[in-house]
Amino acid sequence: MPLTDKQKYQVSVMNSFPNVLSYGGARSGKTFGKINFIVYNCLQNPGARWLIARKYATDIRGSIWMDTLPKVLGLLGLAAGKDYIAIEAGMIITFPNKSRIICGGLDDKERVDKILGQEYFGIYLNESQDIPYSTVKTLLTRLSQKVTVSIKGKVAVLQNRFFADLNPQSINHWTYKTFILKQNPESNDPIPFPETYASVQMNPHDNQDNLPPGYIERSLEILKGNARNRFLLGEYTTDDDVKIFSPRGLYKWDEFLAWGERNWPDVQMVGGLDLGFQDFDAFVIIAWRDGDPEQWLIYEHKAKRQNIGQLVDAINRGLTWCKDNVKCRNQHIDIYCDTATVRHGHEGDAKKSMSQLAHDYNLPVRPAYKRDKGMAIEHLQAEVNTGSFRIPKNGIFFAETEITVWTRNDDGSIKRVVDDEVFHPDMMDAILYPMRFLVAYGNSALVPYEPAPETPQGGSDDQVQKMIDMLKTNEDNV
Repeated sequence: MPLTDKQKYQVSVMNSFPNVLSYGGARSGKTFGKINFIVYNCLQNPGARWLIARKYATDIRGSIWMDTLPKVLGLLGLAAGKDYIAIEAGMIITFPNKSRIICGGLDDKERVDKILGQEYFGIYLNESQDIPYSTVKTLLTRLSQKVTVSIKGKVAVLQNRFFADLNPQSINHWTYKTFILKQNPESNDPIPFPETYASVQMNPHDNQDNLPPGYIERSLEILKGNARNRFLLGEYTTDDDVKIFSPRGLYKWDEFLAWGERNWPDVQMVGGLDLGFQDFDAFVIIAWRDGDPEQWLIYEHKAKRQNIGQLVDAINRGLTWCKDNVKCRNQHIDIYCDTATVRHGHEGDAKKSMSQLAHDYNLPVRPAYKRDKGMAIEHLQAEVNTGSFRIPKNGIFFAETEITVWTRNDDGSIKRVVDDEVFHPDMMDAILYPMRFLVAYGNSALVPYEPAPETPQGGSDDQVQKMIDMLKTNEDNV
């Protein structure tokens, strides 16, 4: 197997330590080296089961299952049907010695239930910046398969393996705390057996022989700020001064239920939906009570490249979940949605739009209207950072708050525009739609900000006029 010097070093670290993080810049060979190790491990250890997971099933299918894994198997001279069996539907590779590699996304409950139904000898979390620590803790409970080997006539139990990789972001991420600081990400206490954890930094220059000519110069060295640190230099960032959110209102479900028990007759819910094209669909539901400054993010969904049917199913699951778990009197949920029509990149001309959701699927969507986005973000920032906007601990939006930052100008000053080169905050966009409703005329406890009102995005003339009338009525009341 042709490995770079840094990949050979990565393999030596994975041989020496059971828990290994590989972090660094883009196209540095992190994933290839780990897949190579896992395939060898399966060939050497009969019956061993390895889980390779990413946050989204579509991503792991396109990157690991259809690209890196076949390349590694081919370079090792292994042929499908002869040296291994590939089960496409389940993304499973089975070797003649009964060892297995199982690829899975963590965004589908049915798939996750199947994943958690097995024990694994090794778990590898690819692109782990997208995976919240609460999910990691659950997965690690399945890192318990016992694999034995015979050494000089004696049976030895092999140590289970846990690998992760990512392009690093904030030093607040669980990977930095676990593998670099050797701390528990939640309590900051020292982790047990810190001597079993190691990390390897790998950058594009380490993998230059395998990259197209000029890729580093044209695509990476031109980057600035956090994007340069992340994709070229492969460094964790300490830029807390450009970080938008520092949540104080983290909660567990029983805290919300306690608030609900005091307020159920007056509790209402409102939703927000941001339609994705090359990025993600994001859907949220917020619980609130008029006159109460606290708002609770109670439902979160985020998935990449969904078609219209998958998105409708996800929305209906959220609406049903709220009816089953939130015992307020008013169960109606308006969903404020951007109205741009987006084409689904993997479904030909399949489209998603607010009008389809309303007319074809009878969902309670309303056209979202846009006021000054920068000011809306600053309002949400204030709500999040003071604790008035309550966020599920280790939820999807919480993970976004760790890596959503303002842009830094060349002179080092901060430009209060979200830095999309670092991360596009789809959940934040979905939250802004119902938050504008709550601020403008929903919750009297919220202080309105003062940007000039704008018309909704798209929609019929009647819808636009209705929204304008509602805005004018609210401004008169204020």
